[in-house]
Amino acid sequence: MRIGWARTFAAVVFAASTLSAASRLSVQMSGRVLTPNGDGINDAVTFNIQSDQESSAQATVINVQGRRVVTLLPEASGRYQWNGRDETGRVVESGVYLVQIVQNSSLFNGVVAVAR
Repeated sequence: MRIGWARTFAAVVFAASTLSAASRLSVQMSGRVLTPNGDGINDAVTFNIQSDQESSAQATVINVQGRRVVTLLPEASGRYQWNGRDETGRVVESGVYLVQIVQNSSLFNGVVAVAR
């Protein structure tokens, strides 16, 4: 089972990275570990996009099976935040998640570990 998980995750990362090898999006992450337990410490990860582009970005969280967990909406211009919840509002399982942000032809791939 672990081999299948690793292959699936590698395929998702590879597919995402081939979208735009020439133009990478500059994004600062507030952290890489998320503990969505409501204690106010590491309950969310913020993504700040540094870009001269006028258009808005699309931010998506993907699980290791390659399925979309949630589409993030901008909180402010160039700022997205994930609180460890899926589209239905439930806290996701512990594990590794890919955060993909696309703006025009630019791409950012980040990895966030959720620990519950």
